[in-house]
Amino acid sequence: MKNILTLLETFFAHTLWEIESDGLRRIRRFGITLLRFLYKIQDEYRNGDLTIRASSLVYTTLLTFVPVLAISFAVAKGLGVHKMLAPTIYGFLEPIGDKGVEIADTILDYVENINVKVIGSVGLVLLLYTAINTVQQIESAFNHFWQITRTRDFLRKVRDYLTVLMAGPVLMVAAIGITTTVMHHGIITKLTSIEPFGTAILFLSKVFPYVLIIFAFTLFYYLLPNTRVRISSALAGGVAAGVLWELLSWAFTKFIVSTAKYSAIYSGFAIVLVFMLWLYFNWLIMLMGVKVAFYHQFPAMLRMRQDRAVFSERFKYRLALTIMYLVALHYHQDRPRWSMNTLTRYLKIPAAPVLDVLQLLQAQKLLLPLAEDGTFIPSRDIDTITVRDVFRAVESGLPGDNLFGHQVCTQPVIEEMIGRMDEGIVRSLSEATVRSLLSASVSEGGAEAQRSGKPEMQ
Repeated sequence: MKNILTLLETFFAHTLWEIESDGLRRIRRFGITLLRFLYKIQDEYRNGDLTIRASSLVYTTLLTFVPVLAISFAVAKGLGVHKMLAPTIYGFLEPIGDKGVEIADTILDYVENINVKVIGSVGLVLLLYTAINTVQQIESAFNHFWQITRTRDFLRKVRDYLTVLMAGPVLMVAAIGITTTVMHHGIITKLTSIEPFGTAILFLSKVFPYVLIIFAFTLFYYLLPNTRVRISSALAGGVAAGVLWELLSWAFTKFIVSTAKYSAIYSGFAIVLVFMLWLYFNWLIMLMGVKVAFYHQFPAMLRMRQDRAVFSERFKYRLALTIMYLVALHYHQDRPRWSMNTLTRYLKIPAAPVLDVLQLLQAQKLLLPLAEDGTFIPSRDIDTITVRDVFRAVESGLPGDNLFGHQVCTQPVIEEMIGRMDEGIVRSLSEATVRSLLSASVSEGGAEAQRSGKPEMQ
């Protein structure tokens, strides 16, 4: 048994990531991709990345649930359709059982009793701030899993967050309203009595709630991350999260709420505990859907055991050389220039490491950005740009080579050894230029490689 566990650990920790899946059949390639995804999810769960974020969002939700609903209900009330949002709240809390109805009634009573005229302008500003801060916490969690380091500026936050808070309820109500109108239309009513239309309509009426759930998840995944998310990737995450949510609803009703142990142990606090557990598992599912959308948009990340490897020193050297090579290749052959977006799509990795390396190359005056279209060209003759110059640009952004580092860890013999190592690197790379990289690519039959370097222009 111990040997089997050792073999499994070796397979998932090493062998799985060494398999070259490109030449395999589709079913085997899908199986390997699924195993890598599941390994990464359990790794992030075990290391606390998912659980800590989900727990933080539970705390935020408990503090701001009512203010956020108040804003949403205020928008819906202005449209005269606020009563259509109540069934959504009841549906969300339905897996909790009878206690869910009690919680929903209490929340809706609080929301209904909020009077904007009474709380005044200061109270309204605080209400809006609380709601915006809630969405900001959700965006921060999404950005973390999308490996996005930049945040929206203040004006964009206010605009985008209010759009989410206001557009979400309106779209949900519109979808429900359209469906209700269609289902009660005279023609549809007559068709329900005719087979097979009646069975099909009944099936669609059963399926539609699940479609709404997927739509809601997809909307969040598309709008909240501070990056350009493809609608197909957001939908992939929405479908995965919607299926998991339905499974969770069934499991929660079956195994959690049906037991009387919580009431026996926690008495009156049982309802609070069950509500917090329900929120926690919902946020876990929401974050898992984020990971599905992320890997769908950047499938190359599933070839790496650790997502954060794209920020490692070794990967930055490789990325800097690749970017410099691609920009020089297209400039030399008078082909469409590369932008950050086209580089990201071609390399199939997140924007953050690409942006970091581009900024380092610009700071060392190796790349020149063109203001008119956001593309890049070499800042000087590629015959004069050495590989060492590219590596030096990466080194300028690495920590550990400052005065503090020299003071803390220094020995004369060690400093001499490091100096000799640096001199050896300089000598070995001083004659290698970006031009020589292009020449080597052509001489080794790199025509195919050059064709693969064509960016996806939009």
